[in-house]
Amino acid sequence: MTVTSNYDPTLFAGVAQYYRKYRPRYTDELYQLLIKEFKLDGRGRLLDLGTGTGLIAISLSTQFTEVIGLDPDREMLQEALQEAELNNIKNIRWIHDMAENISTVLGEFHLATIGRAYHWMDKAKVLQLVNDRLVPNGGIAITYTYEDIWHSSEPWKQKVLAVVKKYLGEKRRTGAGTIENLDATYADLPELLQRSGFTAPVIHKIAIEKTWTIDSWIGYLYSTAFCRPDYFGDRITQFEQEMRDTLLAIAPTGEFIERIPVDVYLAHKN
Repeated sequence: MTVTSNYDPTLFAGVAQYYRKYRPRYTDELYQLLIKEFKLDGRGRLLDLGTGTGLIAISLSTQFTEVIGLDPDREMLQEALQEAELNNIKNIRWIHDMAENISTVLGEFHLATIGRAYHWMDKAKVLQLVNDRLVPNGGIAITYTYEDIWHSSEPWKQKVLAVVKKYLGEKRRTGAGTIENLDATYADLPELLQRSGFTAPVIHKIAIEKTWTIDSWIGYLYSTAFCRPDYFGDRITQFEQEMRDTLLAIAPTGEFIERIPVDVYLAHKN
């Protein structure tokens, strides 16, 4: 398989190590939802698209005979491979490719998952391709975390965003480009699922509670497409100091808790 030319390979360039270390993990509530909804029992196959560092693929590996973790970023897949080896997980195959390229070569799957990656994809195309690869009554689960610093009314997040914008500009950067509103990409997801041969999705609302330190928050920022370390050039030390000062003014102990809401879209193949 080959990665097609419309993918921006710079999207997460240089951030994989930060992603693996600092991205908030899903809680067990998510995985229990999937186990119950799709009757997971250690059999069948899972296709995790936009797997990144393998958060979902690794967490669900015991629920399937085989897992395919697919991502267009080689650095992310290398981190995923290392994490799987660290946890002695041997039933995951990592594939470097785009979700838009999945084909019959991969075989059939009981469940497909897309965690915090749907917004980067050719949505209608990927949903149809996924439907084609699922066994009868197979399922799809898509997660969406919102209330990030670009879409939050929380005062502390607005202050953090002001620092980011001061150094990187008003628009949200995405590799070589920018994006206006990431949230808007999920508005038509229920309709697209049904047009792609799925049932109307059931949407579950869960939350992640993450305790941050100032260092781990800065590490998280560096794991994002909008705040890659290389964007800052020789101003990175200045940025870090201003971000530390801003966070200390908000949380003098140097530690704070963020509640991250997650929408989980669950649907079955018709």
